Amino acid sequence: MKQGFVIYRTDTTEIVSEKDYSYTGQIHKQESHAKASLTRIKKKFAEGLKNKRPYGTFKFEGLGIHENGKTGRQAEGELTGEMVDMKIINCDTYFNNIEAQEEVTNMMSGKKFKQSVNTPGFMSPSSETYWSM
Repeated sequence: MKQGFVIYRTDTTEIVSEKDYSYTGQIHKQESHAKASLTRIKKKFAEGLKNKRPYGTFKFEGLGIHENGKTGRQAEGELTGEMVDMKIINCDTYFNNIEAQEEVTNMMSGKKFKQSVNTPGFMSPSSETYWSM
């Protein structure tokens, strides 16, 4: 089997892709491709931050660290201009040793179960989208 590489956030272990809603763009055939993709992500973040309008969002804003030192829903205040730490690693190591699991509740049965932090909402029994498809 050929080896692939992924870019992941070290704080949440979620895979980062420069493509919107693309699960095929997450695995890079060569490490050099992943490095180039990470460089483009950082460049797009910097450009988006520079051109940001009040109350506007831009691609990769979720990778930015806010004044309270947090990202995502826990973030408060303005973006500091810093990004979360991201690393490149081979797929075998990532999927066998690094990828975190999160405990969620099945929306229909109420039972708790664990799933990958990379599970899209439409594929998770914990989301309404999964049950409405």
